[in-house]
Amino acid sequence: MLGDSLISRAVLSAGAILVLVLGVSMALASRLTLAGSFHPGLFVLANSIVILDLFDLLLRVHIRRDHTRGTRGEPAPTSVRLNIGSFTPYQVRLHVEPYALLVSVHNAEEELEDFLGSLRLFQNHLWVIDDASTDNTWFQLQRARVRCIHTSTNLKKPGAIKELLSHLPREIATVVILDPDARIRKEETESLAQFERVVFEFQRSGMAALCPRLAVSEDGWLPRLQALEYSMAFSLGRKSLSDHCVTSGIAIYRRDALEKLLQSHTLSVYAEDLKNAFILMGRGEKIYYDGRLVIDTAGKRTWREWFSQRVGWFYGLIKVYQEHFAEVRRGTQKRPFFVYQYLIYMGGFTVLLHPLKLASLGLLILGMANGLDYLLDLEWIPDVGLTEPAYFLFAYVQYTCVAVAAIFFTEERQERPRLLVAAPAYFLYALAQLVPITVGYLNWLAVRLRGQRLYRDHYA
Repeated sequence: MLGDSLISRAVLSAGAILVLVLGVSMALASRLTLAGSFHPGLFVLANSIVILDLFDLLLRVHIRRDHTRGTRGEPAPTSVRLNIGSFTPYQVRLHVEPYALLVSVHNAEEELEDFLGSLRLFQNHLWVIDDASTDNTWFQLQRARVRCIHTSTNLKKPGAIKELLSHLPREIATVVILDPDARIRKEETESLAQFERVVFEFQRSGMAALCPRLAVSEDGWLPRLQALEYSMAFSLGRKSLSDHCVTSGIAIYRRDALEKLLQSHTLSVYAEDLKNAFILMGRGEKIYYDGRLVIDTAGKRTWREWFSQRVGWFYGLIKVYQEHFAEVRRGTQKRPFFVYQYLIYMGGFTVLLHPLKLASLGLLILGMANGLDYLLDLEWIPDVGLTEPAYFLFAYVQYTCVAVAAIFFTEERQERPRLLVAAPAYFLYALAQLVPITVGYLNWLAVRLRGQRLYRDHYA
């Protein structure tokens, strides 16, 4: 009952603010139209992306505050309050159970030396599997005297991790999954005690998995846009999910839980983290987010790489969601916010309402084109309801305000100046992302209908 009441209050609050914002913006937009071409229905359709994301932001801020509020009112760094007692650094060091850092590498000779150097404090805990590399990766691993094994067949990450798990000593209770392009943030590596406190608290919680905060640290416009996207996805998205969080590709697992889920895993690389989460939650396990463990991961440097990655992400999302929909429905019986995250937001906003977002994109493109036509005095595009520039103008202003608000609701205060620089372009980035999402969904449909995808992403 408490959860139902909380969700109801959050939905009402978010809905009231949303209606107010939409009403004010519609009134202003109607006075700035060209030749009286404003249409309320088209305005709402053009702003549907803004409406959905603003509602989601307001709801998550409210829910996150409730999930993470400590006994004294201060916010917890985790998505759920951990009641495990107080321990000194010496006690943590004394009682932390054996853990291992597992990494699967394939043709990683160019980045391997830097990666191994970043983990020098964890040398005694590091285990690597060379997943059938054809370059000098295996030679470099042997020269670095890292505990490693080699496969002659490329298993890809889930299969490689499964193989590596079978070689670990049985006393290792906890495994940390890393990628070769990931770096545990400097302030964490300088303090092994801080890292082990996160691991120790995870072990004491008894939960199945922990999702750290992933961040993109490179400079450049595209990496900064991805950094803002990751900041919102983890500090707001993951942290609002309490103990039914989605893991990332980099995560901490209870060893026995990971071994069991890999037994029923298809070992596909597509949306492997989402699949892991669905399998675990389907078995009644819990997953939480811990923002103290920050992992810097490489963002995509070119639009071509970014496009291919996002096609694979959303092909994997719809594929895994369809495969595990029965588990999603079972999970909605007891947890109100689970219903929102996995049924309404993921199934509704992200998948079913995607055609609505494409219609919105079409209106926004027409409005932007007509706005440029008006400024350049070309008069090539007629001033009608479908081409009204005010739709794009107000959608852009509102979405930029949402992005700025999201930055101040995230917890990475030291990163806010860098993220704020990206905010003015973030609406265009969000619109551009609709294209690879569409291709990813079409790939899934094409595979089901004719067994062959339309676009070969870099995961294939």
